[in-house]
Amino acid sequence: MTTSETLFVKELGPEDGPVLVILHGLLGTGDNWQSLAKSYAQNHRVLLMDARNHGRSPHHPEHSYLKMASDLLSVLDNRGVAQASLIGHSMGGKTVLEFARLYPNRCRRLIVADMAARRYPIHHHSIFEALRSAPIHDETTRERVQQHLMTHLRDPAVVGFLMKGLRRQIHAGENQWSWRPNLPVLQDALPEIVRQVDLEISTLPLLAIFGGSSDYVSESDLSEFEAHFLQFESHCIPDAGHWIHVEAPDAFLEVTTSFLAG
Repeated sequence: MTTSETLFVKELGPEDGPVLVILHGLLGTGDNWQSLAKSYAQNHRVLLMDARNHGRSPHHPEHSYLKMASDLLSVLDNRGVAQASLIGHSMGGKTVLEFARLYPNRCRRLIVADMAARRYPIHHHSIFEALRSAPIHDETTRERVQQHLMTHLRDPAVVGFLMKGLRRQIHAGENQWSWRPNLPVLQDALPEIVRQVDLEISTLPLLAIFGGSSDYVSESDLSEFEAHFLQFESHCIPDAGHWIHVEAPDAFLEVTTSFLAG
């Protein structure tokens, strides 16, 4: 387990294996991918990254795809990695596309999970409002915070995901609750996070894997990928939603492992 100059990174697998970098989505962490990462690590050197303003990585006033692509480049440079395959989910998927456009020679194979290149409507305000209004004063309990989120969001899966970002830490000699994500900066950055990322004609192999129950990827999105990536594949997992790797991990692993071996 190591920390780069900019990001927290956890490494798994053989040091001499082909490198696979996994990039999580908004408000997530690399730990969300721990189980799948262990499976990939049988044949890859896996780098699980916490994006800036997330998890155990530093907080920054800027949160953009350009900055996240630069962070990824620093991680590869610091480890002497010439090329890596990339898996990105949601926000991480757009980071993969931005990185591949800027630094194509540093990429081997690309996997974008339940995300397209287009702009999406902002629909996260209720989540940020629930998080930022949560009672995380000294006397509170995890159960009280969880109850608060359920009252506002009414989705056990989303609330369970968000609760992973709650921690206790020592501040000014006191044990206090806090959220790992940099909520003010991330909320201000929502227009950037949902924006369209530019695509260029590329010979890099790209797999778009998406959930049949999700509305994040449409036929026109797939057509746009196919028009820009000369080696393009797509795969739909019918019963999965946006958190495709959590809802259908076995199917996700089977499809992505086959693609990475190509």
